[in-house]
Amino acid sequence: METFYSVTLLIVAAIISNIIASAFDKIPLTFFEIACGFALSFLPLFHHYSLYPEMFMICIIAPLLYTDGTKANLKQFRTSLGQLFSMAVFLAIATAILMGILFHSLMTIVPLTLSIMLAAIITPTDSLALSSITTDIKIPHHVSGALENESLFNDASGIVVFNLAILTFSTGDFSLANGLASFSISFFGGIFIGLIVGLLFYSLQGFLISKSMDTSTVLVPLNLMSPIATYLVAEEFHASGILAVVAAGILHGLYSSRLRLTSTDVQLVIKASWQVVSSLLSGIVFVLLGVTIPTVISKMTQFSNHFLMELLVLAVVLYLGMLMIRFMWAKFNLVNLHPDTQTKNSTKDSFLIAIGGIHGTITLSMALSIPFTINGHDFPFRDEIIFVATIVILLSLVVPTFVLPLILDRRERHDDASFNSYRNQMVNYSIQQIRSDPTINLVDRNYVMDLLDSQKKQGTTNKKQVQEIMNQINSIQYQTIVETLGDNKIDRKLANFAARRFLVNPNRPGGIFKKIGFFIRLTISKRWARKAQRKFVERDPEEHKESRAALRDQLHALRAQIEDEAFSRVNEYLDEIESMENSNSVSFVRRSVTFRHMREDADHETDVQRNELLIKALQFEYQFVSERFRQGNIDKELSDRLNQSIATDQMVYLQSVETD
Repeated sequence: METFYSVTLLIVAAIISNIIASAFDKIPLTFFEIACGFALSFLPLFHHYSLYPEMFMICIIAPLLYTDGTKANLKQFRTSLGQLFSMAVFLAIATAILMGILFHSLMTIVPLTLSIMLAAIITPTDSLALSSITTDIKIPHHVSGALENESLFNDASGIVVFNLAILTFSTGDFSLANGLASFSISFFGGIFIGLIVGLLFYSLQGFLISKSMDTSTVLVPLNLMSPIATYLVAEEFHASGILAVVAAGILHGLYSSRLRLTSTDVQLVIKASWQVVSSLLSGIVFVLLGVTIPTVISKMTQFSNHFLMELLVLAVVLYLGMLMIRFMWAKFNLVNLHPDTQTKNSTKDSFLIAIGGIHGTITLSMALSIPFTINGHDFPFRDEIIFVATIVILLSLVVPTFVLPLILDRRERHDDASFNSYRNQMVNYSIQQIRSDPTINLVDRNYVMDLLDSQKKQGTTNKKQVQEIMNQINSIQYQTIVETLGDNKIDRKLANFAARRFLVNPNRPGGIFKKIGFFIRLTISKRWARKAQRKFVERDPEEHKESRAALRDQLHALRAQIEDEAFSRVNEYLDEIESMENSNSVSFVRRSVTFRHMREDADHETDVQRNELLIKALQFEYQFVSERFRQGNIDKELSDRLNQSIATDQMVYLQSVETD
């Protein structure tokens, strides 16, 4: 029960921190999460709380890194492999070695191997922590991309150096060849296993879809368990579980983008599930950090204040040393932040790379995973190393929080008005693409245009405008009947039917004398037809019955003919007069005209065609968002919001189709 209560309280703390952060949006959410965790530490259940690193990595870090991998830009990956290896491998190893030597020179009582182990602990960076404290800050895209890619892969470098340092300390023997072999197996083996396991899940999901077993109750649990399974398989083969999870996540992201318009409702449920899980887990990570801090501090009470001050100073020196190494690495172009243009890195970009190396989840878990004993003895300097690592984590969170807003612009917040404006442009773009295709059936076109139009934030409809448009439409319909009658294209029975419908229409055009004249002409024709019909019935009743059935079929065909002709003319008129000023009124009229016409020719095949056309229209919307984002007209936040809007509308439509 203690485990259940602990997990429940961690979740509650994460929720409370989000509630508080919404009221104080100037302060990063991370600090509220740490504060709530610190408050939890006063409860008896969390006194001297001990974090289990393996469970932490499997249940929290693996899913979070998996979701980060799904968001990775594959095109950017292909063009920045050199940048990736420079920062995630070479910079990470150089930082661990140089900072280890620095710490050992300042605190000679700590062996060099343990000093390098400490440096390896504080080497991995955390993009999650960076994004949490830069929500309102506009970081250059090339810098943020480099930092995100680094954080995905440098964890493995730090962990390999960490394990190698512990092994060397325990055996007293260091082999460069063994170290390189261990690193290669861990790094490249992790990526390879991640791709293999990811492909297996990909194939399984494809098989389930092909067999129509792609329900949310099957695919959602399958997706949620995939990072855990991937991590465990990789660790079983002594490869990096972290890199395996990232590789599987990247593959999943590629798979999802290909299935954007397939199994849409399930894809949206999966995406929504991952959003909830990742948001909750990221909150729990920093709540756990807050819970752990008092335990770390309490273990340091055995030392003198002077020694604690020395450790604090050493932590600050290590943090500043890492800043300097990262700055020089970028400043001397050991990493290319502009792989497309080969432009040299500016001083500002180099400083952002330095200060953007925030430490968090992996550093904490690595520090707490230091064994309690080694070779039958207590692990030396364990508490001191954990304390220094904790201070470095806090410094890396606090310093950017105050410094970055001073050198970077605030991110423009998109209010509802801005979002609605771009959404309307997006919908109008899709409507225009559909309208300009002459091969699309008019009824299907209007049906889809009506659905698309409902996505927009509609204003009030001008009743006077609607009435004027309806009057003009009735005139067009009346003129169609008259012209068809004059050209002998319409049967008298059909003319009779049209006359009755015309006279009961309250919006019928023309003056009273014009309407009466039209009625008299049709009435004379009607009486003549009835007289001829009586003579025909008296002569051959059976033939009359067959003739009447044939006439009914002919009447139906002619009715459809006149309806199609009038509908075509009405739509041409509506297309001609539509503008920004009367868009709502024209859409309202088009809906009513289309609805009436749809009653004439609705069938299953038509529904299928309309569904396919709607999918095509939604693809135009995705295309609009992608182009605007690529051109720099909208940022990633607004792009994601618009894409989410499209996906949600698509899910609602597909669900309504299934219900029908």
